[in-house]
Amino acid sequence: MTRRNELPGARKSTAMLLKPLVVIGLIFALTSTSLSQDIWPEHRGPDRNYHLTSKMDYPKKWSVATDEGILWRAPLPETGHSGIAVWGDKLFLTCFRRLTSEDNQRKGTWASETRGHCLDAESGKILWSCDLPGQRPNQVNGTFTDSTTPTPVTDGEHVWFVNAGGFMACYTMEGKLVWEKEFEVRTKHSAKQFQPFLHEDNFYYAMMRDSNDPERRPQTAKDWDKNSKSGWPWMYVRCFDALTGKPTGILSQGISVHSKGALGMLNGQTVLLHAKGGGHSPPEKPFGVSLSRLNPVLELVWERPDLYFEGTHFIDSRYAYCFDKADFFVLDLAKGKTVKQIRIRGKGTFIEFDEEKGVYQNPVDVSTRSWKRFLTHRTNIGVGKYHFFMGGEPGILGRIDLESEQISYLQVPVQVIVQNGKKKFSWSDFESGDATGSGFVVEGDKRRLSHGYGHISAATPIVVNNRIYFSTVLGTVYVIDATTEHFDENSLVAVNDLGLPGKTWTLAPFTASNGRLYQRTSRELICIGN
Repeated sequence: MTRRNELPGARKSTAMLLKPLVVIGLIFALTSTSLSQDIWPEHRGPDRNYHLTSKMDYPKKWSVATDEGILWRAPLPETGHSGIAVWGDKLFLTCFRRLTSEDNQRKGTWASETRGHCLDAESGKILWSCDLPGQRPNQVNGTFTDSTTPTPVTDGEHVWFVNAGGFMACYTMEGKLVWEKEFEVRTKHSAKQFQPFLHEDNFYYAMMRDSNDPERRPQTAKDWDKNSKSGWPWMYVRCFDALTGKPTGILSQGISVHSKGALGMLNGQTVLLHAKGGGHSPPEKPFGVSLSRLNPVLELVWERPDLYFEGTHFIDSRYAYCFDKADFFVLDLAKGKTVKQIRIRGKGTFIEFDEEKGVYQNPVDVSTRSWKRFLTHRTNIGVGKYHFFMGGEPGILGRIDLESEQISYLQVPVQVIVQNGKKKFSWSDFESGDATGSGFVVEGDKRRLSHGYGHISAATPIVVNNRIYFSTVLGTVYVIDATTEHFDENSLVAVNDLGLPGKTWTLAPFTASNGRLYQRTSRELICIGN
């Protein structure tokens, strides 16, 4: 790509010049994953922060459309959202059971039953599968979540699957059932952002209290009511004995369906950041963000009811990072106090690509752009002194410099297209399609067939050796160098694809293991390697 002048007013930065906040963040980014194995046992990765530092070199450039850098591709039996858990030579993911025309209802395709799959990491061959019957249908290929959204969790001896429509199960690595459990879901928005995890022999997931629990609020909402202010029972993070499925605890503060939860460490103990709030009038109150210790009593560390967070948050060793409707907050992890509050909406500089000239332009002030949304939810991640996110407008990536508080935006291609066997970029036009592994044609919410920015729950990015992998619903993947001093075209390592335009769709996050990247679309599983 064509180089351009330096950003105006940019300052050189060395470790000696960094403020204490930045130094701590940088040290965490460089050292926290040093002991990581190249496994990816759950949605958040080996260190549960979406980071992996490895001696192995991971792929940066590839193309499924032209078969560049692809080790293998394997068809999936049906569509699904879940990430891919990896341990050794086995992969785990979740799909819907085979869809039929009977699943098409008045407002699209809805299904309650899913299937867990164990696959060979060397070929993608399905080794064994299990049924995960749901309690309630959810919209297939939902723009935000569906019944397949939870990523499986494994410890190398067992694997845990969750159907967000009301079912969870534990199996051995060889496919033998250990336990299974139905759970009740709400009349609407039962598919959740929360991602399950293991901690000290317990399995954690978000759900309602049991129907016989005296502290459960009654469910009086009408069927499919999506804006009930009082008729839904609260959601809670609950934990179960990992090998029996028996309930062992509950976080009393409640959690919104919009919060996927962020894990971290505080004074040697594991903590969970969880939020209440978001769209469709969730009943859990007060809106805000809380931190809880995952000790035997599930102790509340602090609560910030004065902040409105939907669940777009991240933790490092000292701080919690959260967005609200206009600002970015850095909170002291131990006390929840605001360390920094940085205005995001309408602030910063923007580097646009001139399609006619084929070059990047000099930066302009963001105030010259009328952007409706500044953030695509659940796409933010921290690396050292920087925080990155997908913008709310198509083809926009953002970076926050925590030291200078400078907000920088870079335009990137919306889609990779192939003409006469050669790749080229499309900066605004795109072609979408969510063809499934079975060939079934999904119906319903047309927003799922947009560009993947803005009002959507895009895949959480991952960081491998200080390179960020952003993935959009179109299968466009941006690889970003997280260490560059200026956030410009030199930060853009590669723009890759997961398939041909109109035939590629995904809301799943990437997985990194043993020098390979794994990703899934609505139709296939892909293994990317050097």
